[in-house]
Amino acid sequence: MKDMHIIGDILNGDKEKFSLLMERYHNEMFKYVYNVLGNYSLTEDLVQDIFFKIYRELPRYDATRASFRTWMYRVSSNLVINYLKSKEYRNYSYNLEYNDELNSSNENIEDQIIKQEKITQIQNAMRRLLSPKHYRIMALHYFSSLSVKEIGESLNISVKTIYKALKSSVLKIKKEVDLDDEI
Repeated sequence: MKDMHIIGDILNGDKEKFSLLMERYHNEMFKYVYNVLGNYSLTEDLVQDIFFKIYRELPRYDATRASFRTWMYRVSSNLVINYLKSKEYRNYSYNLEYNDELNSSNENIEDQIIKQEKITQIQNAMRRLLSPKHYRIMALHYFSSLSVKEIGESLNISVKTIYKALKSSVLKIKKEVDLDDEI
């Protein structure tokens, strides 16, 4: 069933259909938020908040302006950025958690740890060096694999601006973290 059919049914009173959207997009949202926050527990809470906000804001969704997926990323990226700016997050002490993917990989444990440390360095450099706008663009592009066009629609920014932001952000991060051209 297409997103627009599900949304139409929800707006016409069939609230149970929202679970279809949650099932369809939960893993994608979880991956995006986890890659930004790096904490499983915080990610679970924030993803729940994201879906609650999407449900509340669904009547305001305008399909003529963006696809549902793009609009959903706009809502989620705003919530993630607001959370990163919050006092709650600033008071939170960052603890590295190993995700299931890392533990189930065929790589040896040493390579897994090195890879996770590099990811953590990149995430920390992004938080420290980038403006909220550039951070959001980088997170959507690299953590959620959104295209430049989708990011532009989601954030209402020109494609040219997004390319410039990606290029300058990558250069800043490369200066800070030895990436060996990994980005």
